[in-house]
Amino acid sequence: MMQARDDELLAYPVQRYVAEAQSFVETQKFTSKEVYLDITLNGEFLTTAYCSPGDHADLVVGILAQMGKIRTAADITRLTIDEAALKAEVVTTAAAQAFAAEAAQNPRYYRARQILDCAPEQIFERPKDVRFVAGDILATADYLLGTLAATHAKTNGVHSGVIYDQQRRKILVFREDIGRHNVFDKLYGWSLRHQVDITDKIIVFSGRCSSEMMLKLGRMGIAAVAAKSVPTTLSLALAEKLGITLCARMAPGSFCVYTHPERIVLSLAEAQKKVG
Repeated sequence: MMQARDDELLAYPVQRYVAEAQSFVETQKFTSKEVYLDITLNGEFLTTAYCSPGDHADLVVGILAQMGKIRTAADITRLTIDEAALKAEVVTTAAAQAFAAEAAQNPRYYRARQILDCAPEQIFERPKDVRFVAGDILATADYLLGTLAATHAKTNGVHSGVIYDQQRRKILVFREDIGRHNVFDKLYGWSLRHQVDITDKIIVFSGRCSSEMMLKLGRMGIAAVAAKSVPTTLSLALAEKLGITLCARMAPGSFCVYTHPERIVLSLAEAQKKVG
């Protein structure tokens, strides 16, 4: 998990311009591989995911859940992935298909403007009222960015993220991909496939949380996210609306809490204290 996978990297010949020597140097640089994965649902083409090689089952399940095609992994009766042909075929239950037919009317699958226009009572279930230790978040971010993200260190071309369990004080899963959206889909897919409740967990992420990323978090039901880069105004508005704690600007020794700061505490005792 902590090493860059050989099938995700390609050594590519380049000419490097060196200003000091006013010359070009022949060398090679690692670049991240990008593949396309065609997804078929119930016999019909659904979408193409442009992604990194690997963890495709997690990615497919996460995408289906984000699109409102499934609610849990139990909605899938068959999932086959042909890694050579880069094709995924999914069959879902009749109940899941009926749910998917009505998903467009479900606020959980609304777009940003629709969510922001919703009355509070229309918003789907808000995240659990849980607590996270600031020092643990920072340590997890340091470990993610400094140790786990081996592919990024070689290519500067992928995003990465983890699901962190505050109560057990451990990282549950690490995923990376060329697409930041794919990282969230892979983490979500993993949680559904392994039946892990993530509503009391936090995602620590190497990139920036845009509005679309906040919508993904809302559908996942997760309580908090810690992102390395700065948020956008629309992502902040959605975080407020959806009840998600958004931490960002992760730096050595510090980070900023933008929304719902009551979830971020200074000690483990505070985090473990029963809420309500």
